Amino acid sequence: MPVQRWFHAVLACALAAAAPAVLAQATRVVVPGPPGGFADIAVRLIAERLQRELGGPVVIEHKPGAGGTVALEFLRNARPDGATVAMINLSAAANETLVKGKAWTLLGDFEPIGQYAWLANVLIVNPSAPGADLAGLVEALRRLPAVSYASGGVGSPGHLIGELFRLRAGVAMTHVPYKGAPPAVTSVLAGETVLMFATASSALGQVRGGRVRALAVTVGERLPQLPEVPTLAEAGYPDLNVTDWAGMLAPRATPQEARERLNRAFTAAFADPAVAAKLREATIVPARKPLGPAEFTAFLRAEIEKWAKAARDAGIAAN
Repeated sequence: MPVQRWFHAVLACALAAAAPAVLAQATRVVVPGPPGGFADIAVRLIAERLQRELGGPVVIEHKPGAGGTVALEFLRNARPDGATVAMINLSAAANETLVKGKAWTLLGDFEPIGQYAWLANVLIVNPSAPGADLAGLVEALRRLPAVSYASGGVGSPGHLIGELFRLRAGVAMTHVPYKGAPPAVTSVLAGETVLMFATASSALGQVRGGRVRALAVTVGERLPQLPEVPTLAEAGYPDLNVTDWAGMLAPRATPQEARERLNRAFTAAFADPAVAAKLREATIVPARKPLGPAEFTAFLRAEIEKWAKAARDAGIAAN
């Protein structure tokens, strides 16, 4: 075989072998917070299995700020080709009411893909905060002028639970929003704010290291990772049982076939036994029955109504 023909044959074989890798489409997962938050942790833990399911690389893109609305604005402008999705949580539903002036609505401008996990929040305080337990903290706070509490942003679970707690406990508190849970946790650690209802996944390391104290968890049962920390119900606040969740959205007009493919991939990734064990250790609990596109749409509609009523009842002002 002439050298030139041989060279072209070898080159053709090399290109053919490389074609799947070159043509494999990357899936971009938009995270509505900084590194170290629950969404970042969850996506990193499922990424390897997700890549196998989707047949291409998974890229994490952080878009923190405004309680997740920055991420959703970014998603709204992405191409509806199934290559870009965003993880959302309770904040997205709450901010449908609390954030005014948006150019979009959750159910009108996005395509729900599915809901895959449940999350807990934990009340943390700086080690120097008064009171050995929640009752002691509340007693001390009632004697003080308004103290500041941190959250991961307007409409975040930490903001909502913080306002509900302020009313139930009868204490004066001022909300200080941050661009995600990790910097808010850092503010409590540094003493810039007094307390925070933090996502358990973002606070767990600081609690175990003794850098903050955990006084209560917001879900109905104690966390296996923090068995000594009571629930809010056990601490005297039975009506503050709040469970957060994690789901996925795609831009409006993403084809149904692409949404169903993404849902299958995320369902398989969260259900993988090895992945699920790591998620649980990080306090992220895979859903026993994940919701598909239609079920998640109905779930979101109910969550929007639920938190709109909660905001009205608690007197939480819209921004």
